[in-house]
Amino acid sequence: CAVICLCCFASCTKAQTPPLTEVYSSLEKVTNMPPMSVMPDDLISTLFGFDTAKFEEYVFAEASDPSVNADTIILIKLKDTADLNETCDTLSLYLESVKDNTQSYSPVNYAKTQSSAVTIIDNYIYLVITSEYLEAAQVIQDALHNGNTKSAVQTLVDE
Repeated sequence: CAVICLCCFASCTKAQTPPLTEVYSSLEKVTNMPPMSVMPDDLISTLFGFDTAKFEEYVFAEASDPSVNADTIILIKLKDTADLNETCDTLSLYLESVKDNTQSYSPVNYAKTQSSAVTIIDNYIYLVITSEYLEAAQVIQDALHNGNTKSAVQTLVDE
């Protein structure tokens, strides 16, 4: 009886979401993803004004040569969902600035921004700018759901 009970409880445990560094590593396999470099904390603070102490986990990466590729990966797990709106607003403004800058000088990079969006899954937020956005978004969503069908995906779109 004890063994049967243990098996029943073991099958009810929720799968753990992998660390964001693991999710980021899996994105390196996405088609046409250029070589990426993880941003240091001081650059994150300078570019976005974020206090990274509000994040439980995070990965901010950009194309190794951002002057050629606008590709960006931002993955955040918030400590407190009270910071959700502020974080999303900042990332949305960043996406808009990338769109504005690339529209003027780089049609290829501008096209990458057109399908990109800030997306929320529970206390996770991500922004991916790449030509293969749908593939990258699916990789992230699969990793963050990880068996949790109750998670809701909310994508913030321009109005």
